[in-house]
Amino acid sequence: MNLLEYSDALFKAQPALKLKSEYTSDYKQKIYSNVNIFRKTIEGLEEVTPLKPVLEKLKKTAIFASTGDTVTTTSSSEVEDILTDLKSKINLLNEMIHASKLFGREDLLYVKLPEFKSFDELAKFSKDLQKAIEIPITDTAINGEVNIIGADQGSVILYVALGTIAAVKLIAGICWSAAVIKKKNAEANMFVEHAKTLELKNEALDSIIEAQKKQLRNIADSEANALANGLLNHNDPETIGRLKLSMEIITNLIDKGGKILPMTKDEDIQKSFPNYNALDLIESSIRQIQPGNRNN
Repeated sequence: MNLLEYSDALFKAQPALKLKSEYTSDYKQKIYSNVNIFRKTIEGLEEVTPLKPVLEKLKKTAIFASTGDTVTTTSSSEVEDILTDLKSKINLLNEMIHASKLFGREDLLYVKLPEFKSFDELAKFSKDLQKAIEIPITDTAINGEVNIIGADQGSVILYVALGTIAAVKLIAGICWSAAVIKKKNAEANMFVEHAKTLELKNEALDSIIEAQKKQLRNIADSEANALANGLLNHNDPETIGRLKLSMEIITNLIDKGGKILPMTKDEDIQKSFPNYNALDLIESSIRQIQPGNRNN
């Protein structure tokens, strides 16, 4: 079990585990409000394996028996007891995470590799990560360098120091763009599959497929140019090519179940990486990437 994998979810959930409540006039019932926000917080914790038993208990209470934002129940003590147990467990997990020497380093990435069965596959992932992470951050505008400082059991997990905050921000931008491309790719595939059901002529179908491919190329170009102009301050063809390759590799990594996250406590940097559990909601951040927005 790798607790560091859950640090982001636990960090975000801890302050949000509050249910507003008040007793009715006869004190026999309790009314909970703002329940929708609470439910959403609990959903964000479902990936945290050690919490699954207590989350299952909570989901059997009146809080989850309806979809309304207000819930009235006569069994409030059950809800309170389970919630107290949940908060206690989250506090313990957070204490264990914060005690790790790896947690909180400003330049550290958590890299979870997809499952693999052979050394050849491991070697390929290693080469891909070199192209996707190490090569882009060695740009003179970033001055980063890769230093693998640890690994973990369970899933194959690497802890990779990049040397500068600017390097972490660049990888965040690449990961975000890769997630956007993954979403657009899925949408394009769905559109093509729908077109195939319309019994179009081959020429028309080929035109649709080519148009989708062109759109995806344009999206990749736009994302790469935005990163180059905003974080590197130059956009020569070689730089754009390297960024597009990085985005392509990380898109494939995400497709296979891999992910890259920061270990810093900085909320702004945490938010600059995509939420891998809600990739269908991601939108391009091109407008937010402003030239000179770097911190070495």
